[in-house]
Amino acid sequence: MYIQRKLEIILKNRLFDGKVLVLYGPRQAGKTTLVRRLVTGYGEQARFIDCELLENRELLTRARSADFFSLVKGYKIVVFDEAQTIPDIGSILKSLYDHYPEVQYIATGSSSFDLANRVSEPLTGRSLEFILYPLSLTELGSNPFDAEQQVLSLMRYGGYPDLQAVNEQEKILRLKTLISQYLYKNVLSIGGVKKSDVMIRLVTLLAYQIGSEVSYSELSTRLKTSQQTVDRYIDILEKNFVIVRLGSFAGNMRNEVTRAKKIYFVDLGLRNAIIDLFSPIDPIRRNDVGALFENCMVMERLKYLAHSGGVAAQSYFWRTFSQQEIDYIEKSGADLHAFEFTWNQTKKKKLPPAFAARYPGASFSIITPREAFMFVSGRG
Repeated sequence: MYIQRKLEIILKNRLFDGKVLVLYGPRQAGKTTLVRRLVTGYGEQARFIDCELLENRELLTRARSADFFSLVKGYKIVVFDEAQTIPDIGSILKSLYDHYPEVQYIATGSSSFDLANRVSEPLTGRSLEFILYPLSLTELGSNPFDAEQQVLSLMRYGGYPDLQAVNEQEKILRLKTLISQYLYKNVLSIGGVKKSDVMIRLVTLLAYQIGSEVSYSELSTRLKTSQQTVDRYIDILEKNFVIVRLGSFAGNMRNEVTRAKKIYFVDLGLRNAIIDLFSPIDPIRRNDVGALFENCMVMERLKYLAHSGGVAAQSYFWRTFSQQEIDYIEKSGADLHAFEFTWNQTKKKKLPPAFAARYPGASFSIITPREAFMFVSGRG
């Protein structure tokens, strides 16, 4: 069963707009399915090239320009799926674009670590980039009444499309398989990671620290490796869409923390598979429910921003050295919006006095499961 993706209409509106469309996102997030939907109406005028197939990879790696051109002649749309596997894909796309600009080129990739490096310079001014995350709360449910139940599911099993129509045991099996095949094999090989045991222990430590500030110094000590290695491995995890980093917001207030980072998992099903914890979302039985909800809301908001097709707002958290803090800050132009996430709907939270004094024009909202749908759909 295909679930309508919010990004589909955005991409459709960008077809034949004079740009190469580059679609990033985690493996299994639905990029290939989405792109096949985009080209369905073009029948034999569309060509789909799987760059992971050996024959396609060898052709694109070794062929001459004339051979590249033969790939696109007579087609209106040409898709290069998992394009990061082709070392010179940026130069290839540039050459094709320059000689056959009437063709719509689409490139997908599960690693911005590789693909962005290979297309950014050759395609400067010629491309538009998008990110497709796993299914969002608004894609899984169309109203606030369904949202609270969907939040529970996202917090336990995440939003990978392949998991939506199977039972709980099958969800867990598929997530553990994804960990084995994607995280511990694909990511390690793509990043050229030499210390695989360090990477595995790092991602496990990060899984226990969602929603908390992360100290690279502390991580390097616990892992018995350098801070440079920790920084590089975290960068690899982010560019392969395993985690996202949120920086701290500061407006030249002396007491504000400026260099700290929070780390969230792109998909909580993946996070829970890493530590093998799929217990029901119950604050009495689990001590991570608040952190799971915060991670869920941050990622759902980032999905909304990425899938809306506009200029994305900048996202941060905020804290002072005196421990006043706000979970999530969004800056759009001169507008500043502050949000606190709480699983407990009866718990009272107030805007920190230091933030209110420094940023009097900022809005402030408390987000509980009841407000989740409005928050991540841009309606509130």
